[in-house]
Amino acid sequence: MRPTRLIYVENDSALRRILGEMLSQSRELELLGSYAKSDDVVNRTLARKADVALIDFALDQNGLNGIELGIALRNINEYIGIVIYSQYSVSQMVNRVPKEMRSGWSFFDKSAEMDLADYVDIIKMTSSGKGNWESVAAGQVEKNETQSSIYFMLSPLQRSVMSLTAQGNSAQDIALQLDLSYQYVRKELSRAYAVLLPDASARDDLKTSAVLKYLELTRTS
Repeated sequence: MRPTRLIYVENDSALRRILGEMLSQSRELELLGSYAKSDDVVNRTLARKADVALIDFALDQNGLNGIELGIALRNINEYIGIVIYSQYSVSQMVNRVPKEMRSGWSFFDKSAEMDLADYVDIIKMTSSGKGNWESVAAGQVEKNETQSSIYFMLSPLQRSVMSLTAQGNSAQDIALQLDLSYQYVRKELSRAYAVLLPDASARDDLKTSAVLKYLELTRTS
């Protein structure tokens, strides 16, 4: 049986060298290459040859993040497994992957305690199409999908109005920027508040609460 063909993407040069050398020691893996930037990996020949990609979530700020790169690779090779690792909480990342694409995805936190066998296990499991996203996500997927559904209950105009409000703009400023009447902006704000804060009372600071809720939704939608 041939070794599992692996692409490794990590923008930290020291970690990329250390982990790349460790992965190369496994007879069960064939490291096709280690890369620093997403642009170097979105290559049809390389993506179609690989069985799995191990990708750091936080790549170059001017390029794709790890999940966006994984989606791009999956669009080239529908069978490639995607393993995302990160110093951030991976449980909140699952919802960023389209539902129809989640099989063959795995997530884990960066840890100095992992050895070569740990990496090989998760890489080979993911390359077989299994992945661990369900166990990692636990209840996070349902929560995030609920949050996402609330976000999309807002109309595009309401999202624009809330985005500008979150940036500190007044209703008058928003009316000028969007070429709307002040009264219309106020009406759209009221409608957005009703979506974002369905259980709010008259005593609540609706603007502040709605902005906080909107910012929370934009981090998970």
